[in-house]
Amino acid sequence: MNTWWERRLDELEALEGYPVPEADELSEGKLDANENVLLARSLLTALAQRAVEALDPRFYAVEDARALVRDLGRHLGIDAAHIVLGSGGDQLIDLVARTFLEAGATAVTIAPTYSFYRIRCALVGARVIEVPLREDFSLDLEALRRMAHGARVLFLCSPNNPTGNQFPLAEVEQLAREFSGLLVVDEAYVEFAAETALPLLARSANVILLRTFSKAFGLAGMRLGYLLAPPRLSRIFAEKVQYPYPVNAFAVRLARLLLDAYDEVRASIEIVKREREWLRAELRALGVRAFPSQANFVLFEVGDQARAVWRHLAEHGLRVKYVGEVLGYGACLRATVGPRETNRALIARIREVLG
Repeated sequence: MNTWWERRLDELEALEGYPVPEADELSEGKLDANENVLLARSLLTALAQRAVEALDPRFYAVEDARALVRDLGRHLGIDAAHIVLGSGGDQLIDLVARTFLEAGATAVTIAPTYSFYRIRCALVGARVIEVPLREDFSLDLEALRRMAHGARVLFLCSPNNPTGNQFPLAEVEQLAREFSGLLVVDEAYVEFAAETALPLLARSANVILLRTFSKAFGLAGMRLGYLLAPPRLSRIFAEKVQYPYPVNAFAVRLARLLLDAYDEVRASIEIVKREREWLRAELRALGVRAFPSQANFVLFEVGDQARAVWRHLAEHGLRVKYVGEVLGYGACLRATVGPRETNRALIARIREVLG
């Protein structure tokens, strides 16, 4: 007879896991994970050197973490009491699921969206309901209201991955007002977008926002994120749920220096936006449907040629994300926005397959 822990391993083995991309050498041709390759590596290297020189790794990052929270409060124009740091946005997603869900509870999200919500909810035994977006990638508010009845948590990625669109603030606020559970809005890509759900913190007691330094700030390898919520929720989350020392001292110091250098971060964001629209226009010129995006990536439909295009790109050092069929559309690929030279190469290689 199997022991309890062997049975648990059997259960875990049957669960969905997160598909980590294949290992690649670092290059600007890596366009499958939405890193911000348009933020100059030279800037990050220079700031990292300063961070290292000021760092004493023998000590926990207690005071530096508090200082980063204060810096973020000034950067966002909110009280620091709203902010809880985390080891990347994914760790905070995991902790939200573990804290507010349990076996038999219900969570709701949209489809398609970031699969990690579904994965972490399933890990605690929660039932996950996925409500499809409309054909134009907008929210089906009526279906969400109906399916979210009695649910504890609603995960909403905005701008959404992989579709790239941002949901109107008025609709997000309507969901917060009508939903009796916690509305978790993942704003990992918000710096590339037109607006933010940040104003809801002052108007809605049941809203949690998730942010990250992995995208616009170029710190994907540092694993640093933060949660924004009403002060009582944030305080309890920090004191009772989050690890005692959740973030590493180097990442915290580097993040503080990046906030001081935000003009350069903002400049890279503007380049991403320009390159994003250039890439969409070039894809459309090939006869490819390229969907509007408020993130640092573009989703595009290739249909029956998707696998051939994906393989051809990989063979030439350009790795994009194979998404597959999306709602009523054919098979799609998702490409991180790169520098113009890389984007030109991407278009040229796609043209070689599509003719």
